[in-house]
Amino acid sequence: MKTHIMNTLAQHTIKMSLVAIAMTSVFSPAIADGYGLAQVNRTSLKLEKWQCKRCKVSTDTQGSIGVGLAYNDGSDPRFGNTSGTDKDGLVGHLDADVTLKGESGYRTEIAANKLGYDNGSATLTTGKPGQYEVAFGYQGIANYDTNRALTPYMVNSDAMLLPEDWQTGATTGQMISLIDSVRQAELMTQRDSLTLDAHYKGDFYKAELDYQHQERSGQGAFSGNLLTNSAMLAQPIDDSIDNLGAKIYFNGDGWLAGIDTMLSRYNNDHDAISWDSAFSPTFGAAYSGQSATTPDNKAYRIAGNAQFSDNGQQILMHTGFSRFTQEQTFLPATINGPSPDLPSANLNGQVDMIEMTIKYSGRITRELSLRASYDYKDRDNKTEVNDYPQVITDSYFSGAATNPEYDRTRQKAKLAAKYRFSRNVYLDVGYEYDHNNYSDLDRETIHESSLYGRLSYRPSHAWSFGFKAKAQDRSGSEYKPVSRTDSPSNPLLRKTYLADREHQEYKLSANYTGSASFSASANLHLSQQDYTDTQIGLTDVDTSGYDISGQYLIDEDLSFNVFLNQDWRDSEQAGSSNFSAPNWYATADEQSTIVGLGMLYQNLLDKQLSLGVDYNYSDGQSDTEVTQGLATPYGAYFSTSHNVNAFADYQMSESIGIRFDWIFEQYQDADWSNQGISVDSIPNVLIFGDLSHDYNAHYFGVTLSYQL
Repeated sequence: MKTHIMNTLAQHTIKMSLVAIAMTSVFSPAIADGYGLAQVNRTSLKLEKWQCKRCKVSTDTQGSIGVGLAYNDGSDPRFGNTSGTDKDGLVGHLDADVTLKGESGYRTEIAANKLGYDNGSATLTTGKPGQYEVAFGYQGIANYDTNRALTPYMVNSDAMLLPEDWQTGATTGQMISLIDSVRQAELMTQRDSLTLDAHYKGDFYKAELDYQHQERSGQGAFSGNLLTNSAMLAQPIDDSIDNLGAKIYFNGDGWLAGIDTMLSRYNNDHDAISWDSAFSPTFGAAYSGQSATTPDNKAYRIAGNAQFSDNGQQILMHTGFSRFTQEQTFLPATINGPSPDLPSANLNGQVDMIEMTIKYSGRITRELSLRASYDYKDRDNKTEVNDYPQVITDSYFSGAATNPEYDRTRQKAKLAAKYRFSRNVYLDVGYEYDHNNYSDLDRETIHESSLYGRLSYRPSHAWSFGFKAKAQDRSGSEYKPVSRTDSPSNPLLRKTYLADREHQEYKLSANYTGSASFSASANLHLSQQDYTDTQIGLTDVDTSGYDISGQYLIDEDLSFNVFLNQDWRDSEQAGSSNFSAPNWYATADEQSTIVGLGMLYQNLLDKQLSLGVDYNYSDGQSDTEVTQGLATPYGAYFSTSHNVNAFADYQMSESIGIRFDWIFEQYQDADWSNQGISVDSIPNVLIFGDLSHDYNAHYFGVTLSYQL
């Protein structure tokens, strides 16, 4: 009997050991402390008997490949921000979602989304999950504005040239050949990114390497000024950014530490932009202008991170050093007449930044937990301070000025506590202090204190409520407007980001998740900003808004969703037209509305057909009124959009499917500053004309997919 009991215990012990070994293969050493493989005595185990006779690694290929063809209405390129391309007519794309598995555990994934469109993407990831992986990626991001910017200028590399037979005029109305010479220019930017990411995970460390090359092209709006005359130009954009990063982290029982490095380089193919003057020279011989573009620059960063945790307590530490440099050769101070001497051949700019952070979080009791953090950042501009000649709009010399340093030291401290009164009620309160020291600004010191509280109440499994309140107070040292400029500020002016301010905000939320078929949420927010010591500048800002959303599942095949969001923002400011006390006032009332409805119907026609449709409506508008004796309202400033996105996905066989997509967008906007005007509406400004949008556009697409 005793022998039988001992044998039973021995068998039970072996089974429990196998369970412990299996657990250690799932949980990390920090969780399964004492049950690691290193503590198991394997000398007498017959490992060959543990082989799973039915286990087999899947080596098949899964996924789908799709080829699409669509008709896109690209008459207004802004519709391309919705459809993904501004090409007018037939366009094609490639979609893919493929996974290949090897017997030894290797895995390769291929994904593509609208590849062939300006906003397409593709990735290739290969490796052994859990050990190492390498990923190659491409992504295109396009932003379309307009193709109806009217201009007589033609682009030739860095130069904006007028027609050879151009006749200048003192005003736009006197430019005889203006109307016959204008052509349409497109304003848009295209970003193309290539990425390489690799990581390797060892027993106690992880290493990562990532590289990104991004190129940007297109044309953007630029204003070329010569004294009192100006011309809007479609400036060419051709630049690139290269980022290289590397990380290595080591981990042990209750700790994690590592180093993070980064190198970055920006390169601009255009050193300057020059343009012919369309106006007759006011005086002298200023027949052309030149302006520098964004200069080439470099940066590098190295940082260390550490994390320690034990018994519900956690400490995070971070320290980093960054350096930004610029060494591009200066352009002449002016190309009109003799150029004043520059103090150096290039800026030889250098800015160093040091950052340190420490964070603590821990549970003091079952009901109480604490959080605390301290952040320190110091920006030190080590660029040499020199006297540089000031040339007004590339026309005349107006003296010299020194380059400001704009150094900044920021210290931020946070302390918060969370107390749980019961399983259904907890209170989270916190205090934040933000202290800033500046150089070469109107104030040397700014400090802001914030106090907030958040109450959460869950009366039942289905309902939850939350309320948050926050109060902020900002003040600082004596306000002394910078005097090292030819255009000093009004002594009564207070810049928004430096002015004394009192801020309060309140948020109320309610959520319902009572069943698997229906869920809903509602949020309400209010805030008020009062610039207490401002006579000239922004004085008051009030915001309010709410959002409501819900989702209803009729059954496992049919579901609906809806959301509604509205926001209001009212602001007031005061100004002075005679460099004295306020003598004019402005109010701006802004509001926005967003509505969305959606439906998804699946498993139709013997589970072969799925249908879906989404409708979105958005409306934003701003009303501005200036009062200086008489009230003068600005004109219309709004945008309105109706968008419908519908699809039908039909699985014709086990391996072949077809999908139809339809996108409709109705969009209209208006800007009082250029609505209804032409290129010669302003006598001393050559403008692009009316750039407002008003269109109805469609996108019809069909995609044929093959299931592997």
